[in-house]
Amino acid sequence: MGFAGVLIAGFALQSLSIRNIETGDRATAAKPIELRLVLPAELPGWRARDELLGPNEFLQDAVAKNLNYDDYVYRVFESGGRHFGVYVAYWSPGRMPVNKVASHTPDRCWTENGWQCVQARSQSNLSLASGLALRAGQVREFLSPQGDREYVIYWHLVGNRLYDYGERLNARPSAVKWWRDTVRYALSGSEAQYFIRLTSNRPFAELAGDPGWEELVCALAKLGLAMEPQ
Repeated sequence: MGFAGVLIAGFALQSLSIRNIETGDRATAAKPIELRLVLPAELPGWRARDELLGPNEFLQDAVAKNLNYDDYVYRVFESGGRHFGVYVAYWSPGRMPVNKVASHTPDRCWTENGWQCVQARSQSNLSLASGLALRAGQVREFLSPQGDREYVIYWHLVGNRLYDYGERLNARPSAVKWWRDTVRYALSGSEAQYFIRLTSNRPFAELAGDPGWEELVCALAKLGLAMEPQ
């Protein structure tokens, strides 16, 4: 089979996977796992608010249909000109192809909305003053169209393993990983998935030791992000 045939077969497999989702899970109501209760709603020294994923009802519905998540929470904490936010989305097994979830990264979605990635590091660990460390994530530094700076770290958990984004900016999916994930999903379906993102207008190292920040990161560790013992 030539390259064109491989490519066509890949699209066919992906189309079959997506069609199964559209006629199955999307026809049923989402099954919340109460992420808003899993993450702390209040942190010492910080004001909290929950945010929607779109500025109006139409865009919120469009985002929900596109991401097809079971549940999500997007919570922002503010204090004295500082802020940090946590976004967690959850998909139950079989609900969404892994490569579809993996394609919605800040590298792609933020840059498509005018943000510029000025620094990127892969396989970077986030540590706390308590000694707790999270598994390696994708670390970014973005500038908004208005010049505001935002620091980002994100993870994609598939079952109990981290999705391998490789050492690259993920504005476009890797063709090799796209094919690998398409075949894997078509043959065996997907496991439960989490996409987790932390953002801050201050470098994360400056937040280490803050009681509120440490409490939030500890909650994320319990979702499966705690670094495994060596």
